[in-house]
Amino acid sequence: MRKVMRPNGTPISASNLRQIDRLEVNASWLLRLRWVAVVGQLITVATAVFVVGVQLAVTPLLSVIAFTAITNIAFALWLKTHTRLSEDLRARQDHWVLAGLMSLDLLSLTMLLYFSGGPTNPFIIFFFVNLALAAVVLSNRSVWWLLLLAIACLLVLFVAHTPVPELSKPADIFPPRRLALQQVGLLTAVALCAGVAVYFITRVTRELQQRDDQLRLAEQQRSRSERLEALATLAAGAGHELASPLSTIAVIANDLNKHLEGTSVPNSVIEDVGLIRSELDRCRHILDGMASSSGLATGEEMLPVSLRDLLDETLAGLSRRDRVELSMSKSSAERLTVVPLLGAANSIRGLIRNGLDATADDANVTIQTVCDDQTVTISVIDTGSGMSDEVLARVGEPFFTTKEPGQGMGLGLYLTQNLFQRLGGELILKSAVGRGTVATVKLPAASRT
Repeated sequence: MRKVMRPNGTPISASNLRQIDRLEVNASWLLRLRWVAVVGQLITVATAVFVVGVQLAVTPLLSVIAFTAITNIAFALWLKTHTRLSEDLRARQDHWVLAGLMSLDLLSLTMLLYFSGGPTNPFIIFFFVNLALAAVVLSNRSVWWLLLLAIACLLVLFVAHTPVPELSKPADIFPPRRLALQQVGLLTAVALCAGVAVYFITRVTRELQQRDDQLRLAEQQRSRSERLEALATLAAGAGHELASPLSTIAVIANDLNKHLEGTSVPNSVIEDVGLIRSELDRCRHILDGMASSSGLATGEEMLPVSLRDLLDETLAGLSRRDRVELSMSKSSAERLTVVPLLGAANSIRGLIRNGLDATADDANVTIQTVCDDQTVTISVIDTGSGMSDEVLARVGEPFFTTKEPGQGMGLGLYLTQNLFQRLGGELILKSAVGRGTVATVKLPAASRT
């Protein structure tokens, strides 16, 4: 994962990033919930006055609701502009803004209850909603301070409030039982209180979980990228350090082979010299493969490449070409994708080699292509022995291989996966024992223009 940097070039700490991300989620949901509260309060006052016929101090109540709406407009504007502040300041300031808003909401609820019956108003239960939401949004210290404020507000309401005599009168909503208006209000308040708390808390928790999953995935990608860079550095260093001794050994082996020609030495000696040379070539091939499979070939640029050119380059360096069948439509052949040509071709070539190694000598490997406006898809299909679910789960781990000792290092698929992920694509493997394997490469399609 790319490090997030400030404009001055210094990195933002991971703890600050997580804290800011969490506060952003909480703030967006608090904004929505406060609008719901404003609308709900207006509906409640209108219902009480015009439907039930309760005598309320409408002007003070509407003034409190208007104050909540105005502060929410200011909060919405602040959410749009506060991103200009430094991350360290946002990590400290955002929390106090949310704590201040939730304190204002407690005071506003207290004023609404003061003008509508105080502790006899069943909607006093909404104190619990505010405190429950604060426990999700705020830090432990702030929640405890908010609890003390709520207790103080309740004490004030018990001491002073505007009575509403209609609350004790029976309501005509349930004629058989003749419930008091206060009881009907309590039933309504409990239902609304529980509904708001459950909805808000579950939605915030789900969204925070999604954000945590995204951060965890980004951290895993960053870790894979670091390991890939370490392997590429190792390959480059090994290639540089071993180039001279390997070249020296190759020259000596050639000279020795020339000197032995026409002599009476046993054929086994000449074969051994040839074996030395072939093993040298294999060492060079391994080092070149480690570098090119990682997509870090020296000086290679990211360029728009047609699918035809990519597969032509892939098959050009492939032995056993006669056992590969290519199925590609004319429209797919001209689709473009932005890749390092040599690195991408070598990675796809490695998938084809794996398929050829897994199949019988008289069986072919098929390459199929599918393209749309967003994606270029290349599938390598073999009819080999396939892999079990346990093996398939480990494929792609560094140094894990199913090949015989000396036939593979277990880095090919690992490097291939990392390359395609860094290009914005993916490698998908599907396999079944006895039915073969399908390796599907998906790459972002480039614009036609």
